[in-house]
Amino acid sequence: MSKDADINLTCCQCGSQFIFTKAEQEFYELKGFAAPRRCKECRSTKQNEIHHPVCSQCKTELEKGAAIYCSACLARAHRELERKTKQSQNAASAAHAKLLASESQKAELAELLRQKEHLMAELEQKVNRLSQDLDKAYQFHTALLPLQPALTAIEERLEALEQDQNKINERMLLIVQRMHEMHEAYQNTSLMEIVKRSLHNYQRQGT
Repeated sequence: MSKDADINLTCCQCGSQFIFTKAEQEFYELKGFAAPRRCKECRSTKQNEIHHPVCSQCKTELEKGAAIYCSACLARAHRELERKTKQSQNAASAAHAKLLASESQKAELAELLRQKEHLMAELEQKVNRLSQDLDKAYQFHTALLPLQPALTAIEERLEALEQDQNKINERMLLIVQRMHEMHEAYQNTSLMEIVKRSLHNYQRQGT
């Protein structure tokens, strides 16, 4: 570094140009210091911060040995921390409640699925039994097809017999009615009178 003239340097903090004079160069060399990296204003601010610390938040001057925040900013930061902590706790509680509700709903869905599966199994069994019954009915119907003419003839014969039975019943009813009438007619007639009437009717039929 040349000490014959002033030189221009760039402050590493604020970026401005500052002059490093010849006298300053000699002083720094005598003290064994390296060339300054900050301008006088930034160096002065740095020294003030070292000897008079300020709050990192509001820049209020602090006592030596104090924290990097003033009491007001520290209280505000504490309240903000408590607020965020409470929000986090509320969010965690809400998430836990949702998790419990989800687990309960999951259990309900699992039970409903189990019931549906049981119902499906029962329906499958019923369908299988119905299919077997239909197969048996079809086989029975197929076996009856050759007997259909004979069954038809039997049905016709049964209908004819039923008609004959009805005729017989009607005749029997007439006979019973006739006998009842005869009973009423001869109820007060003697046996001799009945014989006479019978002979008289026989003679009339003979003539």
